[in-house]
Amino acid sequence: MRLINTKTFAITALVAVSSIFQASLVSGEDTSKGLVTLDMLNKAIPAAAAADYCAKNADKDYPKECVNNAIAVASINKALTKYKVTRRADIVAVIAWMAFESGSWKYNNAHFPKDVPGIGTRTMMAWANVASYAKYLYSCRYGVRIGEFANTVDKATDAVKVKVLKLVNSSNDDAFGAGFWYFVNGEAKPYYQGKTIKDGDYDSFKDFMVKGVKAPFDEKAYKDRKDVWDKVNAGIVFAKAT
Repeated sequence: MRLINTKTFAITALVAVSSIFQASLVSGEDTSKGLVTLDMLNKAIPAAAAADYCAKNADKDYPKECVNNAIAVASINKALTKYKVTRRADIVAVIAWMAFESGSWKYNNAHFPKDVPGIGTRTMMAWANVASYAKYLYSCRYGVRIGEFANTVDKATDAVKVKVLKLVNSSNDDAFGAGFWYFVNGEAKPYYQGKTIKDGDYDSFKDFMVKGVKAPFDEKAYKDRKDVWDKVNAGIVFAKAT
């Protein structure tokens, strides 16, 4: 009779479970392990809920930029873990920001009213922030791409900007992680540290967008962003507010 090494067996079992979990994240399947579930995101961003969302709605000129909620949710949860964002008010704010800017996950580059080199990710971050994010994620590869403009990022050529943006759009995790990185490390950092975004309060979100993100907020923008925020605020609901 062969005796089983219980310690080895336990470790093997844990590795197997971990592998299954990681595989499900890669596939975009909702594992209910993250703070945001697929069901929540489907309620928050209903336009992107269907499996054939991109097949029917992707921009014909930029079809590869589109993803649905099943893909987005895994990357969002990875970003929440990576950047330690747990408050519902903060999560709602960043998801609403990303959903509005990306047209419900259809874009990760700025195309309207015309293509603007260097502006993008799911947040449509300004070029200076894209450069900082790329440097944070991939310092060596960023150094190669930024080249002679390492100390004069604002003077980088359009070709260089395009290369750097491609670096942070090379994976869904990076493209969706940008908003949470900016919230924790960028100009919006005081909102993260001070926990100043109030739960369920749109004017608090507006303050974050105007002062933290530097987004334009005329009367039309107020209404359009509120329509998105209202859905996200209603859809992302935890058992207990954090």
